Order: sequence, then C-alpha cells, then structure tokens
Amino acid sequence: MRIRGISNVDDFKSIRGTWNDLLAKDRNKDIFLTWEWLFEWWEHFGANKKLNILMIEDRDDTIGIMPLLCSTYRNFLFRCNVVENMGLNLSDYGGIIYSDLDDSQINRMFSLVKYYLNYNKLIFRLDQITGDSKLLNILNNPSFFQDSLFIGAKRTGFSPYLPIRPSLDDHLKVLSTKFRKNLRSGEKNIEKKIGHIEFKKFTTIDTLEKNLSDFWEMHQKKMNYQNVPGFSKTQKAFLTEVAKKFAQKGWLNLSFLDINGRHASGVLGFEYNSKYYYYQTAFDPDCSFSVGNIHILYILKDLINRGLKEFDFLRGDEAYKLRWQPMLRSNNRIIIMTKNPVSGLQFKILNYLFLYDEIKKHSLLENYRLYDYRMKQIKETGKIKFKNKV
Repeated sequence: MRIRGISNVDDFKSIRGTWNDLLAKDRNKDIFLTWEWLFEWWEHFGANKKLNILMIEDRDDTIGIMPLLCSTYRNFLFRCNVVENMGLNLSDYGGIIYSDLDDSQINRMFSLVKYYLNYNKLIFRLDQITGDSKLLNILNNPSFFQDSLFIGAKRTGFSPYLPIRPSLDDHLKVLSTKFRKNLRSGEKNIEKKIGHIEFKKFTTIDTLEKNLSDFWEMHQKKMNYQNVPGFSKTQKAFLTEVAKKFAQKGWLNLSFLDINGRHASGVLGFEYNSKYYYYQTAFDPDCSFSVGNIHILYILKDLINRGLKEFDFLRGDEAYKLRWQPMLRSNNRIIIMTKNPVSGLQFKILNYLFLYDEIKKHSLLENYRLYDYRMKQIKETGKIKFKNKV
C-alpha cells in the first residue's frame, strides 16, 4: 500500500473516472465529493493554492482519495501553512473518499496516512465532516493517533435533514398545528387572492441558461431584502458551471414555484444517491404567504413520488428549517498535527485564524449585516418547539 501525490491540474483531470468509480463504492458518498464539484471548485478558487491530492493505492487498485490542497493562513501575529480539504466554504460536507474496506485494510490505510502526516510534519484540516460518518469514528479512535499526533475536534454547526416518509400527510402530521395550518391556508390564500400556483422543475442542459439567469436575479432580490451580502461573480460563475455539469449527469434539480406564470420562489437543488440537496434559495420579496415553505411542500411531494430517500436542508439551523421537525446531523472540523506541549494552544489559534480568514472576506458593514442577520435567526429559532433532540 502506498500514497501517490497529485499536484497538477492535468493529472487531476485524468483521474475523473477513477475518482467517481471509487466514490460510488463509498458508503458515505455525497454530491460535494464528486469529481465534477471539486474540479470546478479548483478551477475557480485554486489560485494562490497548491494542489495536493493524495491517492492511496493497494497494488493496482485505488482504495482511497484525499482531495486536499495547501493553503496559508495569516494575520498580523501568526502565519501558518495548512493542508486542508478542497471545496471549503461552498461545500456543505467534506471528507475522504474510500471504498468499503475490511477492518484490516482500514487499519493499514490510516496507519499509512498517520505516517505520512507525521513524517511530513503537516497540519491537516478536514472540515464539514458529518457526525454520522464512519470517517469521524475512525478519526476519533485513539489507537490511530494518540501516540505521536494531536487530533482536535470542533463542532461547527448542524445540518437538518428529513428522511422522506411514504406520503406528504406523514410529513404534515408531525408539524406543529400552527405551522401546518399556515401552510395550508397560505396555499389557499394564494390561489384565492393572487392566482394559480404551478411547480416547475428544470433538470436538463437545454432548459438551464434562461432559468438559471432568472434564479440569480431573484436570489439577489432576496439578499437585498435580507440586507446581507450576495454571491460574488466568481461564486456565481462556479455554481453556474456546476449546474451545467450536474445537468449532464442527471444530478440537477432547479425548481420554481410560479404564481400566475411569475416566479415567486426558486431553489437550486441537487440530487445524488437518492438524496435531495436543498442548496440555495431565492424568492420574490413582493410575494407573501410563506411561498418558500409552500415551495418545500411541492418539492417533498415530487421526491416522494419518485422514491428518493432524504431531503437534506444542508448547513444552518435557520428557523424555517426547524419548523419541518427535521433530524440534525452535526458538522465537525478535525485538525491533526504533530503532538507537542502546546498542541492545544495551536489548535485554538488555528480556529481563530480560520475565523479571521472568513471575516476579512467582507467589509465591516457586510460583517455587521451578517452578524445582525444571524442574531435575528437565533432569536427566531429559539421560539420553535423542536421535537428532535440534538
């Protein structure tokens, strides 16, 4: 068993088939680990970074892929080089790709990873590792790391999700009486006072360009209404290219809720491995009656009819998500480095640097608006009687 590094984009292109074949064998596979997502992310955000994909090979077979890059974090006091997973910030989940191995192979593979990290004296960051993943259990196993490596874990948030029930009524009956009533009355009031509701879904490349343009226009209206920063041009370009690639693979689900032929709500969603990913939303602020939640109702009905297994709201415990009484999976950050007497302090400093890196991407005014919006969300979330304990 050996580790082979990939550090140039041509080699990254060449492993597309191997990558997705291996991902198909991974029990924790998700859309954010596909070659299409991560290669496109590298193309748009890889400037000033060094590619460092690790291929774990056993004889002639690739049994693991670690999609990594090298980044430098700094402020006026500290500077640190970190090897971290690709796709940060725009990927809701991260991790390592590996096939369904037996315990002996897993032990050998992670012993090799351990040796690689220790020999090269690397600081290793894995972000958005889900609490229900096998990888987190492996990384939390002291037998792999306790002798020579420090491992620190930090919970960074939660991702609500709904296991899809057999019928829409099964979903509705677990909701609070008030929320269920508001959904039904909102739908009726729209039909009575405004006009006809129509759910439209676009999944193919030939229908994409105009509808994606409409989505981004409405998304910006939403962000202006909420008084928070929208996507940058680069982020929009990335997601536009991803949508095209996903449409070709059958992984795109762009939907709108139209009222009298006019877009009232939009969702840029993805589908992969029988799971629906509720990635980005848009709505027309001039519309009322909770059109976003009514849109979710129509999406759920469509997913039930097609036999999908899960509706994933993705990162963020906003109030509107919790009203659907979802389950919660944690998102976690893992940092691994050579053990020393001040490893715990280094772990705290690194988390501070990561936070500082996020803050400096926005102006003072934008950061204030984001903080204010988050405080309002926390206040609203606190009013909800949530049945599923974390």
